[in-house]
Amino acid sequence: MDLPDYRYDPEAYELEEKSRPDEMMMIGEAAAEATRLLDAFPNAYGLDLCCGTGLSTECLVEHPNVVAVAAVDNCKQYLTFAQRKFKSEGDRIKFILSDAVDVSDVDLGRRDWDVIMLSSAYHHIEDSRKVAFLSRVRGLLGKDGRAVMAENVLPIYLEGDEASYHGAVETFYQEVLRTARNQNPNLSRHVETLIERVAQYGYDGDYEYKVCMPILSQHLTDANLEVSWKKRVWPKGLELEEDSGNFVFTLKSIAAEDKLS
Repeated sequence: MDLPDYRYDPEAYELEEKSRPDEMMMIGEAAAEATRLLDAFPNAYGLDLCCGTGLSTECLVEHPNVVAVAAVDNCKQYLTFAQRKFKSEGDRIKFILSDAVDVSDVDLGRRDWDVIMLSSAYHHIEDSRKVAFLSRVRGLLGKDGRAVMAENVLPIYLEGDEASYHGAVETFYQEVLRTARNQNPNLSRHVETLIERVAQYGYDGDYEYKVCMPILSQHLTDANLEVSWKKRVWPKGLELEEDSGNFVFTLKSIAAEDKLS
C-alpha cells in the first residue's frame, strides 16, 4: 500500500501527532514535568534535542524563568516550520540544523543546560548510536540539570529476532490506532494512513527505531544516566504490557560517587 509520508512535511507531521491521543498525552505530561523543573531554576537555559516542529519546545519558550532556548533538528523543513511558529521570540530561541548526537557546543552556544527536552528523540536515533546520544545528553546537563524524556516503549520482544520485533511494533500501533479511533470515530482515512506510515517505518527499521524497556534501561545505565521520576501516561489500562506504552522520564547524571557506591 502506498502510504502518505510526513518525514519532510511538517504540516502532515503535526496532523498525525495531534490526531493521536497517546502522543498528545505524552507531550502534555512532558511539558508539565519540564515546567515543574523550570520553576526551581531562575534564569534557566532550555535545550530541545530532535525538536521537530516545536511541539515540545513550547513549554521551554513559555516559561518565565527561561532566559534562552536552543532547538536542534536535522530536518530543515521542520525547523523552518518551528521558526515561523516562534518568530515573535526573536533571539531568545536559537534553531540549529544538526544531528542531535554530533551537535557542537559552539553551535549550541553553551555546554551546560538546566532542562533538556527529549520528546520522541531517542527512538529517532539508530540503535547503534543510542548510547552515544544519551551520553551526549549527560554531557550537556548542568550541575543540577535534568532531561525530560518522552518516549514510546514497545512491548517486550526478543532482541535480534526480527519476527518478535515486528510483532511488538504491530501490537503497539494497533493500540495507537484503536485509541485514536475511540476518541474520534470520524477519524479520516488520511490520518489513519499517516499513523500507519509511522508504524511502517518502525516495522522496516527506518527512521523509527523504538525499543522495549529492558533495552532502554540498559542504554541509560551505559550512558551514566538514571531515572529520578517516571510516569506511564498511555494506555491507562492493561491494553499493553505494564512496561510498554508512552512514558515520561526525568533523567539525571549519575555522579562519580554514586557509581562507586
